[in-house]
Amino acid sequence: MDKGGLFLLKVSYSDLGSIYFNVLTDLQIDEVYDYIKKNERIEEAVVLWTCNRFEVYFYPGDRETVEYVEYFVKDKVNRYSIIHGWDAVKNLFLVAAGLDSMVIGENEILGQVKDAWDKSRKHNLSGEIINPIFQKAIEIGKKVRRENGFNRLKRSVVSEALELAKLDGNERILIIGAGKTGTLVSKMLHDKGIPFTVSNRTNEKAELLSKQFGARVEEYKSEKWWKYNLIITAVKSHKPIIDANNFAGGNEIRIIDLGVPSNVSKDIKDLVEVIDMDTLSKKIENERKMRKELANRALLTVEEEFKKFSKKMKSEEKVNLLKKIQNYSDIVIKNEMEEMERRINLSAEERIILEKGLVATRNRLLGFVINAIKRTEDIKSSSIVSNMEVIMDENVSRLKTKKAEDIARD
Repeated sequence: MDKGGLFLLKVSYSDLGSIYFNVLTDLQIDEVYDYIKKNERIEEAVVLWTCNRFEVYFYPGDRETVEYVEYFVKDKVNRYSIIHGWDAVKNLFLVAAGLDSMVIGENEILGQVKDAWDKSRKHNLSGEIINPIFQKAIEIGKKVRRENGFNRLKRSVVSEALELAKLDGNERILIIGAGKTGTLVSKMLHDKGIPFTVSNRTNEKAELLSKQFGARVEEYKSEKWWKYNLIITAVKSHKPIIDANNFAGGNEIRIIDLGVPSNVSKDIKDLVEVIDMDTLSKKIENERKMRKELANRALLTVEEEFKKFSKKMKSEEKVNLLKKIQNYSDIVIKNEMEEMERRINLSAEERIILEKGLVATRNRLLGFVINAIKRTEDIKSSSIVSNMEVIMDENVSRLKTKKAEDIARD
């Protein structure tokens, strides 16, 4: 992975704490991709946005592309990280394994990594750099859960919220929002045999959840919400959907606010019980010790898989570079032979002797370069090697163009 290779801009709960839940409020995934595609230097990118992280993986990274991506978030957050090369790859592996989440070992993040990769492919921004990295991340995520006991935990932010609510099955539950989080809440309640109602801005999506989980559907009007005594909000909205202006319920109402940013205004939290992301983060933090042993075992798995993957990729990079050098030098020798034959009438024997001489000279000149590449652990950690490869590609392109022009003249 060269220094101008994969880069990552990262904003997360671990960096900002509970402040994270109130930033990036004006963001849409497609808007981020549209912005990225305006920069022609960025060839590949994946945007991973969940309830506790916003990450942009992009390639290639240099001063221009890094500053371009930074500019997008600078006015939205006051703290973010820029990670590059193999550190960015390792970060993704840890994320997919559930080791960089609010809930250590959560399962939802693995599906979110898959969805982010799929979204990138739909935008034609996933290629030979990003594809093998995300494919391996998903493989590692599955292995960690299979071998280290995380599959048995079945924990997530949503499951923690429902546990904190201490449901007894007698609640009149309303889920507001039919996106991924709303769907996950619906599935969990359905699996527990607890009836619920769904309300969504787009009624068609609410109807789909109704058919899938046997839920009732409520109009998306705030005056309809207050007959329920447990309201679960999971809406992506720039501003709260429940505030002092539209709240008309009593103090018996409880609210689980899973919105990022918050779906419930601060003044409502003074009137009724609200379980929000900040509440959950504190509860989850207290339970982290219980997961420490599993996390340590899982981390060893990630480290082992990361070493094997990086070694394999570095080996392939060496092979590809050596092939590129061989092909480039073959083209140069061929062109020189053709030029000599145009100037001198060579016999077949002379031609063989001249070609052997050129090849021997090539081998002597490039021998120390090839040996140095073979002995180097990570060939692209050097900007010299990266620049050499770029110049070589440019020269090959120039030689091919000249060859085509010569043929056209003849």
